[in-house]
Amino acid sequence: MRNPLSAAKEQMTEATGAQMFDQFRPQMQALSQVVAERERAQLQLAQRLAEASDADISVDELPDAEERAAQLETMAERASQADLVGWYFGEFVPDHLDNPDRAQAYADLNDDEWQAQKQSWAENYRSTSPEAEAYSDDELAALHVENTFGVPLDEFEANVVDFRPGEAIQDVLTTNLRTVEAVMTAVAEDMEGSA
Repeated sequence: MRNPLSAAKEQMTEATGAQMFDQFRPQMQALSQVVAERERAQLQLAQRLAEASDADISVDELPDAEERAAQLETMAERASQADLVGWYFGEFVPDHLDNPDRAQAYADLNDDEWQAQKQSWAENYRSTSPEAEAYSDDELAALHVENTFGVPLDEFEANVVDFRPGEAIQDVLTTNLRTVEAVMTAVAEDMEGSA
């Protein structure tokens, strides 16, 4: 049973965070817009640089500045409410796997919990299908994850089981910067190699 005092404390933290965010919403919107516009400009320049070189690299996608600004603002708002897990599984996971609501239950499991979960799935398969006896727990867990969530087991582990809120924020904040860095690195290596 959940401690009522802990639940009340969580609600108070969320409410306080939401109030603070609302107080600074105009500044956050402006900041998000500036960051999104600068990211897009950098990505456009990185694409020009890639096209002007012989490097085998390109910018896969130029994000819409308005959409990116909204994404950054939503992330900041959910962070202020201590709801990064909800934000991550509501905003990002649906684009990458099936049944994100079910997947959220496996977020941030420790190694023992994750091994127990894979064993449980394997036992369920073995209890309904004698052929499953020939497969390891990991093989049956991989089958289950692929059928339920539409992704390979290693991808599910990386994006769900190993989910850490701080790392998720860093990934979202730096994704476009990493793309620019990758282009710059590839072009520099190409230029250095031809010199």
